[in-house]
Amino acid sequence: MKRYAVIVGGEDGQAVILVVAAMSIFLIGALGLAIDGAQMYAQRQMAQAAADAAAQAGIMSMLNGTNATSAYPFGTTTASSTCTASDHRTPCVYAQDNGFGTPADTVTLSYPATVSGVTLSSLTAIPALTVTVQRTLQTGLIRLVGGPASSSITAKATAGLVGTVLTQCVDVLDPSAQSAFQANNGATIAINGCSVSTNSTNADAMTITGGATVSASAINSVGGVVLNNGGSTTPAAVTGVAPVANPFASLPTLTPGSCTTHPTMTNATSGETFSQGTYCGGITVSNGVTGVSFAAGDYIINGGGITFAGGTTSTGSGVMFYLTGTNATYASVTMSNGVNVTLSAPTSGPYMGVLFYQDPSITSSSPATFTGGATMQLTGSLYFPTTAVSFSNGTGWTGYTAIIADTVSFTGGASLNFDSTGMKTGLFAKGVALVQ
Repeated sequence: MKRYAVIVGGEDGQAVILVVAAMSIFLIGALGLAIDGAQMYAQRQMAQAAADAAAQAGIMSMLNGTNATSAYPFGTTTASSTCTASDHRTPCVYAQDNGFGTPADTVTLSYPATVSGVTLSSLTAIPALTVTVQRTLQTGLIRLVGGPASSSITAKATAGLVGTVLTQCVDVLDPSAQSAFQANNGATIAINGCSVSTNSTNADAMTITGGATVSASAINSVGGVVLNNGGSTTPAAVTGVAPVANPFASLPTLTPGSCTTHPTMTNATSGETFSQGTYCGGITVSNGVTGVSFAAGDYIINGGGITFAGGTTSTGSGVMFYLTGTNATYASVTMSNGVNVTLSAPTSGPYMGVLFYQDPSITSSSPATFTGGATMQLTGSLYFPTTAVSFSNGTGWTGYTAIIADTVSFTGGASLNFDSTGMKTGLFAKGVALVQ
C-alpha cells in the first residue's frame, strides 16, 4: 500500500489558518453576543418588573398616607435616595422581593413634580414616585474576543397619584324615601356647574313644587320626579338612572375624647376663640355675640350639636365639625335668626373638604337646619349620611359647597358653586397608576 503525505505550506497554507482562526473568533463572538445579549434581555425584563412593583407599592402607600406614618417613612420630601441592602422602606422591600437587593444593584427613589403628558393630582405636594433599578452584569464569552468585562442594565418606572373631580354638588342618599329631594315655596336653587342626584327609588323621589326652580348641570334621579304648582327644573330631570356611590363612604370616624374639659354645653362669648377638641353637650353661639372664631382643627361635638343663632357672627378656616353622641343625645347643626357665619373646611388631610360630618352610626330624626335669614358662606361639604338637611325661610347661602345627605329640602334660596379643584369640597376620586 502506498502512502501519500499532503504538505500545506507557503502563503496558501497560512491563509487557510488565518481564515479558520478568524472564523473561530467570529463564531465565539457571535455565540458570546447571543448568550450575553439574552442574559441582558432577561435581566432587563426582571429589572422592569421590579421597578414597576416597587413604584406601584410605593405610590399606594403614599395614597393611603402610610408612607409618612410608617416606622420607615419615605416620600415626605422631594429629595431622592438610594435603597440599602437592608432597607425596610416599602419601595425598597418590593425591589428586594423581586430580586434586586444585591451589592450589584442600585435602586433609587425620586419624586418628580410633573410627568409629561399626565395630569397628576393637585391635592398633594408629592404626586409621583420614580423607581430606577440598575444592575451590573459580568459578561461571558464576549470578553474573550475583546468585549467588555461587564455591562449595566437599567429599568425605570413612575407611578403617580391621579384622579378626577366629582361633578355632583348634591347627593341624596336615601334609597327609598318619598320627596328625598324637595324644593318648594318659591325657592330658587342654583347648582352652578355641577349636578343633583337622588338615589331614592320612590315614584316621588324628587318633588319640586310651589313655584320652586332648580337649575344644575344635570338633574338625575333613580326614582320619579314630580313637578307641580309651577315647579320647574333646568335642564329637565332624568329618571331611571343608576344610584351614585357615597363619595365619603370610607371616611374614617373619630373617637370622642374626655368630657373633662368641656363637660356641658359651651356658650360662646364675644371675641372668644375655640380650639379643636371634644365638646360634650355641644357649642352654642347666640344672643348677639360677635367675633367668635374657630381655630383650624377637628371639633368633636359629643351630643348637643352646634348652634349659631340670634344675630351672631362666627368665622373659622380649616375646621371640621364631627357630630356624634348617642341616638338620645345627638343634635345636629342649627343656623338661624340672622346669624352671619363664614366657615371653610380643611384643604388637606383625611377630612379635606369636609365641613360638617355626621357620625354614620347615628339614627336620629334631628335634622341639620339652616333657616331664618341666616347669611352663610360655607366652603366645604355638608355630610349627613343618615339624617336630613333643611334650608328654609330666606337663608342666604353662597360658597363652594356640596351636600351629601340622607334627604335634602329647600324652602329658601341657595346658590352652590362647583369646586373644580376638588380641594374645597373633598369630592375628588383619587387613584394611582403607572404613568411612565
